[in-house]
Amino acid sequence: MARVRQRRRLIRSAGTTFFCLALSLLVIPVGSALAATAKPSDFNGDGHVDVGIGTLATVQQQPFSGLVAVVYGTGTTLNTARRQRIDESLPWVPGTPEQDEAFGAALASADFNSDGYADLAVCAPTQKETAFLFVGSLTILFGTPSGLTRASRVIANCDEVATGDINRDGRPDLAVVGGDQSYVVYGSAGLSNPGGIVLRRFGPTGPDVFARRALVVGDITGDGYADVSFAASVRNGARILLYRGGPSGLNTNLFQQLSTPLTESASAGDINGDGFADLATGNPTATVTGHKAAGQVRVWYGSTNGLRGLTILSQDSAGIPGGPENGDQFGLSVALGDASGDGRADLAIGAPYEDIDANEDAGNVTVVMGGSAGLDFTRVSDIRQSTIGGGDTNEPHDLFGSALVFRDLNGDGRAELMVSSVGENSSQGSVAILTGTPQGVGGITTFPLLRPQSVGIPTTSPVYFGIALTR
Repeated sequence: MARVRQRRRLIRSAGTTFFCLALSLLVIPVGSALAATAKPSDFNGDGHVDVGIGTLATVQQQPFSGLVAVVYGTGTTLNTARRQRIDESLPWVPGTPEQDEAFGAALASADFNSDGYADLAVCAPTQKETAFLFVGSLTILFGTPSGLTRASRVIANCDEVATGDINRDGRPDLAVVGGDQSYVVYGSAGLSNPGGIVLRRFGPTGPDVFARRALVVGDITGDGYADVSFAASVRNGARILLYRGGPSGLNTNLFQQLSTPLTESASAGDINGDGFADLATGNPTATVTGHKAAGQVRVWYGSTNGLRGLTILSQDSAGIPGGPENGDQFGLSVALGDASGDGRADLAIGAPYEDIDANEDAGNVTVVMGGSAGLDFTRVSDIRQSTIGGGDTNEPHDLFGSALVFRDLNGDGRAELMVSSVGENSSQGSVAILTGTPQGVGGITTFPLLRPQSVGIPTTSPVYFGIALTR
């Protein structure tokens, strides 16, 4: 347990948040001919969604250097026999494995060059460079008919990544935040060429603004252009900062700012089906009815004027199962996605330090369904390892709910909910895939329970499998 928290502090010292974003990309034909843009995470262009999972695995005797595990989809399930382990020891991946670099601590996928194969953006928040420690890097792994086989890297303050079409040119773009900087990388046909990754800075800088995190890309203002928001700490508190997308790209003038407690996670999705992306943020260190770090989640609804209509929920709220306790960290992870296929996003909230019976820090996930009036607190699910099937059980320090993401893996119009438990089996970790159903999030049915052994990762040292899931 102490080691899990130590590694979380290592990544968060650079501002990294382990959360996942469920976001649909808006692709609009433009004047110049583009290849059919692949769906996010379809790395080999076969029309099926694949899965990328971040770890803090040891590589070449370098502890916590990190690797990304990829499992390829079949259209109905995942084929664990078709897999990749990608790290900086491979000849086609720039860099060299070093201790504590955390390659794979944040992941996001889109077809950035619109060549018909999805790409994967990978953060190494504490990447070392000559004369600099923990400067960070962004690596983009490019899809091909054989999967991810090419890569380019730039040195960047990279703790979180998220995707969306900010300028509506038909090519997805990439937003990046680190503790000290925020950037946009615009999609282009030449992105994989030498020098093709161009970081364009935006947002406030200087000593009065720090700890950027909780990055989101989504069309909050409903004009067809993806907007970008993130949380940042300032001298007198913390703020949610919103920047608008447009035909010329991201407008670097701040559009809206909102006061907020310390925010660790965020996700965007249309909860009420009105055509505007809504924003959910997790505040896991919030005190609730005297319980320190019990945690809260804040939800704002999108509009032409930006974010509005704040709703605050916790385990003390009506309709939410359980009750607040010290250190539950409700909201350490959040995700929005449409599990039922009704056109409205549902909200999943992780509380990985929740005690289940006598099992300390076993963890649980709460799902609140979306509806035409917003979150529907009459349709709430309490999910834990003992209820999802697949032979898993509640155990101490599993940290079920460490990371969350919604993604439709079988193409039926209902998003599956992926849930990681980074403390499973003495910090080896696991990822459960809960099937989307007409009633909402179901259990483990057609998708395998993924573990390090599923992708051939040695377990002689802690792996923290699922420290990040691909947005």
